[in-house]
Amino acid sequence: MRSHSIILETRKTGAAARVADVSLHVAGVAPRSNWSFLKLVMDDGRHGWGELTLRAHEGAMSAILARLMPSIRNLTLDELATLCKAYPGMPAGRAGNAVISALDQASLDLAGQYLDLPICDLWGRADRTPLRSYATVNRSVRERTPAGFAQACKAAVGAGFQGIKIMPFDAVTPRTASSAEGVAEAARAVQRILAVRDAIGPDLPLMVDCHWRLDGDAARRFIDDLSDARLHWLECPVPESPEWHDSIRALRRHANHAGMRLAGAENIIGVAGALPFVAQGLYDVIMPDIKYCGGYGEFARIAALAAGHDIAVSPHNPSGPVAHAHTVHVCAALGITEAVEQQFAESPLFETGVRGNASVLRDGHFRASAEPGLGIVVDEAILDGHPPGDVALSLFDPSFA
Repeated sequence: MRSHSIILETRKTGAAARVADVSLHVAGVAPRSNWSFLKLVMDDGRHGWGELTLRAHEGAMSAILARLMPSIRNLTLDELATLCKAYPGMPAGRAGNAVISALDQASLDLAGQYLDLPICDLWGRADRTPLRSYATVNRSVRERTPAGFAQACKAAVGAGFQGIKIMPFDAVTPRTASSAEGVAEAARAVQRILAVRDAIGPDLPLMVDCHWRLDGDAARRFIDDLSDARLHWLECPVPESPEWHDSIRALRRHANHAGMRLAGAENIIGVAGALPFVAQGLYDVIMPDIKYCGGYGEFARIAALAAGHDIAVSPHNPSGPVAHAHTVHVCAALGITEAVEQQFAESPLFETGVRGNASVLRDGHFRASAEPGLGIVVDEAILDGHPPGDVALSLFDPSFA
């Protein structure tokens, strides 16, 4: 990792333009997926883009943005930059910090445009080493059978990705994980994983995301049952609230003994949110998300904290093309060496919904755009033709825990 201790909170552009408008654009891209983008418009006509995709929270984020507008309008870009950071105590929680994170992304896009530099070069010459890739193969799985998982993962390998991550669980929750139903579901998950391992070969990194669906005992049994899967890491096996931290720490030891790493903490907000996971040694890999963590500066502080504790950083990045481009820029700026995630084959809008120099997969790697700012813009005309779907918010879904 490069020697950046932090990325500066302020980006002095000297531009006299002031914020004229901020708007939220939500597009439906799949039956259970919307992408949410933020457009920051200055009074000289320039505009920048950020992404704040957060499932089932589109209405809340729109309301938060409307409430924030009086404190944002008429600020210069430099003034706005000083406000773009994590707010762990914000009553709106992750939805509110997603709005702030997107504002930070969009302000960096504009800063790059004003200074005629790609975002990753705003703090000096970025590390131009191509970033390794891995595909999250979840929404492209058409049949939830071992063969269905294997087929979808083989397609991702064929597309050139250097690693594969799957989500093999369906209905199990921590409440049911140790029941007869949960044990049967775990057995089905193991069969799906082993089928994928057979399909992609013995050496390609394979990761499994549990989406917080297990309890401690079920997670230990699951790790034991995966001895032949050669997992690169196991992600988010149990919930991450403080009462689960002792269980996570024990699971890390158990996973390491079985030859796999433990990963998680994708919902952290700012370095304060990362501190318990890092200081207590809960994970081998933490996964800040540029959409929620508070923006570029907070991502950099999280990365610096993790590096000081010999913990790897791999960005959580399973959303739309704007978040992907920002993720590639922050990884290039910081010299992140872990592979970068991309949701595989969720929607053709990933390519067709934006214009410009996108960070597409080439030879198994991603490269940051060399164009000023982010390098891409959202094609509003195309996305406006895809109205958002109504995604339920369920207390039975561990993803919302």
